[in-house]
Amino acid sequence: MRTLSAAFLALCCNPLLASPQDKPEDAMEMKWSFQEGDKFDMKWGFSEARKREPGRGETTESHDKREVDAELSWKAEGILTLTLKKVVWSYGSQDFEVALMYVPGKKIDPQQKMKVDTNAPGYSVSKNEADRMVDYMRKLTDGEFTIDTIGEKGKTNFQWNGGNVRSGGGLSLFDKIYTHPLLPSGPVRVGQLFKDPLEVTNLPAGLTDVKTVESKVTAVGGKGAIAKGGFSVPVSKMFTANGQNQTMSGTYTYSCEWNYHPQQFLQGAKEECKFIKKVDAKGKDASFYSENSSHIISQALSIKKKEPKPGEKKPEEKKPAEAKPEEKKPDEK
Repeated sequence: MRTLSAAFLALCCNPLLASPQDKPEDAMEMKWSFQEGDKFDMKWGFSEARKREPGRGETTESHDKREVDAELSWKAEGILTLTLKKVVWSYGSQDFEVALMYVPGKKIDPQQKMKVDTNAPGYSVSKNEADRMVDYMRKLTDGEFTIDTIGEKGKTNFQWNGGNVRSGGGLSLFDKIYTHPLLPSGPVRVGQLFKDPLEVTNLPAGLTDVKTVESKVTAVGGKGAIAKGGFSVPVSKMFTANGQNQTMSGTYTYSCEWNYHPQQFLQGAKEECKFIKKVDAKGKDASFYSENSSHIISQALSIKKKEPKPGEKKPEEKKPAEAKPEEKKPDEK
């Protein structure tokens, strides 16, 4: 009896002996855990669409669609190197279109097409934006993409040349990627709640007082630790501008989900946000101020751990270093 008790106590107290699979199924840590030799397949799809239909004038719209296939491989402790395998990127508006199809080994050749005449209003602005996208796409493989899972505890940050792509302020292939909010330390359980700042780009400031989003752990077990969050709020505002009485109405909906694998890595993340707005105006030139508009963002990220190919050895787990015996001094027996 004492022998069994001692073994059980050692298993519980020694983190080197207790693996994630040994934990109860109702508790699991949301964190990355990988070692030298580990590789992952990654897919990410992103779509952003804007449209504005004024009561008077031409409809304006824009789109940004990205599809990325990549391989993740061990670089250093907590750091993964991201190698692009395929990129399909379409970006444009009613005035222009820029498209890229990239695979390794082929020249990066983004295609630009202007849809309006050089004398059209706003042509120079649209041309400059199109040129900016072409210039960036041509440099798509310059430098190095990495994923940092430990630099900012509880975050999974995509980086380019060591800088965070979301906070750098510049254009990047992954500048709008969603992984998850700030994660807790330690195991999570079904029903556990998280509240984090709302970090989206399509909610104009001042229309609502929503500043955070609350998420909840919905499942823990063989399929991983799954958390979901979201909300829906009405948008309503009355104001007078240039002698016109205007009423703004609409809705903003947001949802997010992320999933950590039992082997401890982020295996999936999703985000959707939709902003619909309508402006009704009364008085002279009411049609000039009236409009219907929408701004919709959706994206999905999936990551799968790659199994070694036949004949390849699995990465060996690191063993704790053994303490060296102390050397005796000359006067010691």
